[in-house]
Amino acid sequence: MWNMKLFFVGVALCACVALADAEAPLKWQQTDTSLALQRGDLVLWQLNFKKEEGKPYFHPLNLADGTTLTALRPADHVWHRGLWWSWKYINRVNYWEEDKKTGLSEGRTSLVSVKTEPRDNFSARIEMALNYHLPDKPPLMTETRVLEVSAPDATGNYFIDWLATFTAGDEDLVLERTPPKNFSGGYAGLSCRMAKEVKGWTYTSSEGITGSKENYGKRARWLDYSNGGGITIFDHPSNLRHPTTWYPNEMPFFSPALLFAEPYTLGAGKTLTLRYRVLVHSAPMNKEALEKVWKSFAGP
Repeated sequence: MWNMKLFFVGVALCACVALADAEAPLKWQQTDTSLALQRGDLVLWQLNFKKEEGKPYFHPLNLADGTTLTALRPADHVWHRGLWWSWKYINRVNYWEEDKKTGLSEGRTSLVSVKTEPRDNFSARIEMALNYHLPDKPPLMTETRVLEVSAPDATGNYFIDWLATFTAGDEDLVLERTPPKNFSGGYAGLSCRMAKEVKGWTYTSSEGITGSKENYGKRARWLDYSNGGGITIFDHPSNLRHPTTWYPNEMPFFSPALLFAEPYTLGAGKTLTLRYRVLVHSAPMNKEALEKVWKSFAGP
């Protein structure tokens, strides 16, 4: 009986803490290398941009109840960084995997500059410039990245609009991936490594297909990973090879894998622009609701 009383007291205390966080005001937390939005003591999202790390990333991405969706540098893949961008191969040089001792890839992604604009309404705009290059060599490709993060709505939902423009230098660049016929092949680009605590949730695509294996290598406008709350990535209709091919697995990890079926050659001096929306939703969203978000993102 005493244990039962302690159990109910614990449940009540947890409920009180959750309610207090839900009612707490929003506030910004900013350092020289990060920008975070908090509700009380709960971080809703944090963008990290240490120049020595090269690749910027969002971690954590949290639901309104405090559930953390993302994982940072898990032991099985220490180069996975929450929600982040990494090419796989550029002209046969690996920009994805990192040496476990140095934390560096064979090909380097360098953050040149970052400008943050946290707004009074708790939305934010972040502008970045990045370079892709061999060690101690000039850039082969440059990138301008604009991230627009919405203010949380009444249910705690928020989204990140990700806009990236890549410009090749003086030579053609072959953007490549590990061929899908090889184990775990096909990925490159925008990626999300999920926390082990959310393993076993359900992937559902815009085509109504559910499951990880069922969506592997399939094309869709968006892919959701959720169990009530969750995260959805939307592919913009202007993107190369839209609707994109998806790479989901049970780590869990998923990515709109535009290079899944074949590489892409970015000609010298040419540009490639890609747009995605990443929705973090704290309440269940059915296919119709997610399709409405995609249409809003896609525009007229």
